[in-house]
Amino acid sequence: MSAGTTLPDDAGTVIVGAGCVGCSAAYHLTRLGREDVVVVDQGPLFETGGSTSHAPGLVFQTGGNKLMTRMASYTRELYEDLESFRTSGGIEVAYTEDRWDFLKRKRERGQAYGIENGELLSPAEVADRVPQIDESVIRGGYYVPTDGKAHAVDASATMAETARAAGAEFYGETTVTDLDVEGGEIRAVVTDRGRIEADEVLLATNIWGPLFGEMVDVDIPLIPCAHQYLVSDDLPELAGASREIEQPLLRHQDRSLYFRQHGERYGVGSYNHEPLLVDPADIYGPERLEDLGLEYPSLREFTAEHFYENTHPDHEGAAYDAACELVPSLRDAEFESGINGMFCFTPDGMPILGPTAEIDGLWWALAIWVTQSGGAGSIVAHWMEDGVPRLDGERVDATGAHISRFQPHAGSREYTRGRGAQQYQEVYQLIHPREQPRGQRGLRRSPFYQRQAELGAEFYDSGGWETPQWYGTNESLLEEYDVPDRPDWLERNWSKAQGVEHRAVRDRVGMVDMTTYTGIEVTGDSATALLQGLLTNDIDVSPGRIRYAAMCNEDGGILADVTVARFADDRYVVFTGGGNSATLHSRWIREHAPDDGSVSITTHDSSMCGIGVFGPEARNVLSSLVEADLSNDAFPFYTAQESYLESVPVTMLRLSYAGELGWELYTPMEYGAQLWERIEDAGEEYDIVPMGWKALDSTSMEKGFRLWGTDVTPEYNPYEAGIGFAVDLETDFVGKEALLEARDGGIDRKIAPITLDEPGMVVDAGHPVLDPDSGEVLGDVARADYGYTIDAGIAYAYLPAADAEAGRDVEIGYENERHPATVRDEPLFDPDREKMIR
Repeated sequence: MSAGTTLPDDAGTVIVGAGCVGCSAAYHLTRLGREDVVVVDQGPLFETGGSTSHAPGLVFQTGGNKLMTRMASYTRELYEDLESFRTSGGIEVAYTEDRWDFLKRKRERGQAYGIENGELLSPAEVADRVPQIDESVIRGGYYVPTDGKAHAVDASATMAETARAAGAEFYGETTVTDLDVEGGEIRAVVTDRGRIEADEVLLATNIWGPLFGEMVDVDIPLIPCAHQYLVSDDLPELAGASREIEQPLLRHQDRSLYFRQHGERYGVGSYNHEPLLVDPADIYGPERLEDLGLEYPSLREFTAEHFYENTHPDHEGAAYDAACELVPSLRDAEFESGINGMFCFTPDGMPILGPTAEIDGLWWALAIWVTQSGGAGSIVAHWMEDGVPRLDGERVDATGAHISRFQPHAGSREYTRGRGAQQYQEVYQLIHPREQPRGQRGLRRSPFYQRQAELGAEFYDSGGWETPQWYGTNESLLEEYDVPDRPDWLERNWSKAQGVEHRAVRDRVGMVDMTTYTGIEVTGDSATALLQGLLTNDIDVSPGRIRYAAMCNEDGGILADVTVARFADDRYVVFTGGGNSATLHSRWIREHAPDDGSVSITTHDSSMCGIGVFGPEARNVLSSLVEADLSNDAFPFYTAQESYLESVPVTMLRLSYAGELGWELYTPMEYGAQLWERIEDAGEEYDIVPMGWKALDSTSMEKGFRLWGTDVTPEYNPYEAGIGFAVDLETDFVGKEALLEARDGGIDRKIAPITLDEPGMVVDAGHPVLDPDSGEVLGDVARADYGYTIDAGIAYAYLPAADAEAGRDVEIGYENERHPATVRDEPLFDPDREKMIR
């Protein structure tokens, strides 16, 4: 509708942003039955001036993780159905041997996540499809024939027309000036053309997201930045080419470049320059847009120095030289046009999706490329309508994109700009999964940090916490423990100290920093009722007992697996993991709590620190220190007590994620230094070792313990995840109906432990599990490591139920080879739990 049309006074749902994400959300909401949807945008429909308007629309479907890959595949299928997609295929070339090995793994990741017909090409085979390249400078390519180009503006218009036919209304040239919030609820969208009362508002404003956050005092960790795109004049090799039939898209990621055909001309996209960050306040509102004098507000003047000179911190040559090396005829070409086009990055490179914690009815869908736009619209529409994120109606793990994943420091301008710039700088680089960010480090340190540094700790960033993965000093024990080597890629950013620590905790005793674990304290008259209604297990147990339970959404998907300790009739502590667990899981509990004051919820995400003491000598180490009787009779397995370790007050849980005898001990942060010192000193007699999280991860895999975020996610229900024992259907909880249906209908897939048959072989997550005879993809590896006690590589994967039985022969694809493996019963270690209860 035109700018002259009068705005409605009210609407059920207002979407701000009529780019491809906003239009996708409107399209999917109306398909789900909503009629009262209004979409507004500051620009003209549907070439609104945001990133959609200038985006080249490249859809390379194989993303960095399952969520991004699934969203891209859905986008391709949707836009193809809407006749707004041109299938050309896509090729990513390898300039270095490292990249060639990476492309082998990437192809396997695509297989694992449902990308069919991907293949590896020789340099000559790449040149057959893209004749203008110099095949001598590459080692090969990864080709997906169903990749292609999305016509983002056309797709937006087509989705909008479908939504209009179902009752939605669209208004261009309408600038939002404020969001009206009252009593913790969104009330209205205020524009330069009037006010629209609204029950719900979805902000699909991409590069302008932080400005809308400022309107409602919500931090949106996102930074706009620009990258370059140029189009050459006619190339001889493309003479006579049709605009309707295009060569495959091309990526040259070793030099941060991509290419696409424009008939007889060739387009070059470059990230091969320093980050060009933009303040969103400089590009919003009619006055500022007029001052810019550019076609779109998401454009900047082309800056030649960033193309013809080397400004990228990690590259040696300029983008122009790298482009000409791969496509030599560009040396003789003129570039008819060039832009600096904006898009945006979050600190972790993932989108921002979901509802605002502080404001009911306010939703976000930001930091989304055209590649994932159709899928993002489907997820957020289902989330808004059904209360659960789904992709095309199916369960999906959107945790990595959830707005509540960010920790408090992420709202700072310095952090957002620093990490956003790093994400831009590395977007096409070959980044190892264990490679850690360099900037904005050391923000959250436990009281043990200084001592851990002295012990040679390798710190990983986990929600801002510096979390030890292994200790360099333990490499001195390699004379005592034989630890197998790893293949080249998997050996990087890794230490044999992991294997030493794994073996040592089985033989004697280890101490693990558990500070990132979060205790969510729930107290009050309604505490039992609240938790009973959220957790799958019966937690109405006697004080001192611990229960293991899942927390599910309405679809039965697992939001968390937790241990719950009851300390009094009206007091519980729910212990969950680190990283974003503190914000995500505590938010879910708070949102379901009664508002009558009968429950108090305290999240101990920074006020408590903890140490796990695990191993056969754990009781001996702690007995001389703590007041509590640590005998089996007085302190049995899966119980909790509050006591003192010398003068330090401690909350003690009798459990062990390592699968050994052990206790977790938590204390207020200020007592932490004493806690570490006392345990370390007492443990010296028993050769205690500091143990990092990598060893805790591998010991837990041997024991069959799950890890939320890898093998336990909202994509799976407890029966599929093998934790059905923690479901008590005699209680009522969120997701019960879905679990009853799942139980009665039978489980089609379930998790299974797999061991690799080759001695010393280990793989990584994200690789396909294959049928040895047909090569059919049976599932994907959700979690993998080496089991140093059982002396075999371990992979956990979700497989069809018929293929998840022990003894089934399978293969796992890794770097273009297929490795024989066998499905096993679990646990792989100590099946009778003798070590934990001794």
